[in-house]
Amino acid sequence: MALKSWRFSTNKGTSHERAGVWQEAMNAVHLPMPARDFDQDFQGDVVGLVSPAGMEFSRLSATPLTISGQYHNQSPGLWLALMLEGNSVFSDHGHRVELACGDILYGPTGHDSTLELGANFRMLYMRIPGTALNATLVNPATLRFGILSGEVRLTRMMCGMLRVLGNELEDFDAADIHPVEVALSEFVVASFATAHTVRCFGDRSRAAHFERICRSLEQQLGKPDLSLSSVIDEHNISSRYLQKLFEDAGTSFSGYIRDRRLERCRADLMSPAHRGLSISEICFGWGFNDAAHFSRSFRARFGMTPRACRLLSGLEIGSDDLA
Repeated sequence: MALKSWRFSTNKGTSHERAGVWQEAMNAVHLPMPARDFDQDFQGDVVGLVSPAGMEFSRLSATPLTISGQYHNQSPGLWLALMLEGNSVFSDHGHRVELACGDILYGPTGHDSTLELGANFRMLYMRIPGTALNATLVNPATLRFGILSGEVRLTRMMCGMLRVLGNELEDFDAADIHPVEVALSEFVVASFATAHTVRCFGDRSRAAHFERICRSLEQQLGKPDLSLSSVIDEHNISSRYLQKLFEDAGTSFSGYIRDRRLERCRADLMSPAHRGLSISEICFGWGFNDAAHFSRSFRARFGMTPRACRLLSGLEIGSDDLA
């Protein structure tokens, strides 16, 4: 599968035209761009690509810039940022920290934060879709913003790989990027499993409790009777507390269950290991009890029907694959 790539530059045109180009660039990398006046001195350049596994890599370079707010129109996932040159300060709900050389900033997609980038910076920005992560090990819904410390050997090893990628991004092809995809996923999982590697912002006790609940839910997604009340009883917590945990993560209990079931169904539909199962068997196996409702929800979530998803993966369609 070929890589999708793009490049935007504000080197030419009026300040109004440069603003439009930069807005296109920020949309391409799913970053918010606060309203601002672009003066005659503003310059910016973005090179980006999407790997066959759906990971996005972008190199941003510009004169001083502040990225603030949240970009809503994107799937749940994890983003990471590594400064290649320059300095930056990250802010989130009263927490403000200057990134040291070699630190990797991370956070869940779609959440509000602010990154102030100094003069003539160069930054590698990465987005890993939730479907490319093992949700029992790294679940975007349970994450808070934080830093993978450059003082730790594991992070330094990851930085070495990512610096080469960032500096030579436009020269990478599908064959080059595949081992990066595999290694990056392994590095991320290993980093989050090593407590001293990570510095987090926010209430870690609540985050840890939420993560335990989500890990429990992952093991029960196939149960049609999975409900709010059963989770409340299992974890001995109040309904209000549970709902607040999901609200703080930018979702709801029912929304989380629905989206995770849909993601599991999509993974099975695209897997040769499950080619012998019909679409209905897959949807019922992940806790859905109405094939028509499942098909509508799948299309709303992924922009295609389950049947089209299976066809896109090159798998044969059975006579009962009507969803």
